[in-house]
Amino acid sequence: MRIRITDLCFQYRKSLPLFDHLTFEIPLDSVVAITGDSGAGKTTLLKLIAGILQPAKGQIDIIIPGEAGNDLHFGYLFQNPDDQIVHFNVERELAFNLENRNTSPDQMKVKVEKALREYHLTDRRDASPNDLSGGEKQRLALAGMMISNPGILLLDEPCSFLDVFSQIHLYRKIIELRRKGISIIWITQELHEIQMADYVIALKHGRVVWNGQSSRYPKGKEFVRAE
Repeated sequence: MRIRITDLCFQYRKSLPLFDHLTFEIPLDSVVAITGDSGAGKTTLLKLIAGILQPAKGQIDIIIPGEAGNDLHFGYLFQNPDDQIVHFNVERELAFNLENRNTSPDQMKVKVEKALREYHLTDRRDASPNDLSGGEKQRLALAGMMISNPGILLLDEPCSFLDVFSQIHLYRKIIELRRKGISIIWITQELHEIQMADYVIALKHGRVVWNGQSSRYPKGKEFVRAE
């Protein structure tokens, strides 16, 4: 299972093209780290994969053997959880994606209760997201995304706004989700996070300069910065 990117072109208005006929593949059934300096195109690429942005040209396909992937969909976790939390309390936030998928009220109640327990938010169910800590907000954003059972998880530097304790909790959750069969594509510039991945894709100025196993990735992020 893989994502195939073919002849991808994209540019923001009044700027030079960021991606110019970009072609490569991203393996799934693994944890994939996308790395590179600021401005390399990491977040733009992730948003193009998720369908949040549309390319000027080219194609992005999920290649899945057989029929197993017919219902496969993405979950996207923004760098800042405030960018995706939309409701006035924790419980309503968790129910939001389920309502959009026409989940029955009985199923919704069961799924919300399970998510509250699993992401350690039970005692915060009536809290406003504005009253949550950074770690609690990120857990809420992750729980709200995972409640609809995505098969591919897209993470945009999810630890950027977290303290060390909350980072460790998120790392454990990512490992747990991977063991459950979730494919994870993770933007990071941190070497220890790159080393947690199975596979690394490095971008520089909108080009892929490394595409391979993390164990063979040379010199960590120094490789990306080398001219």
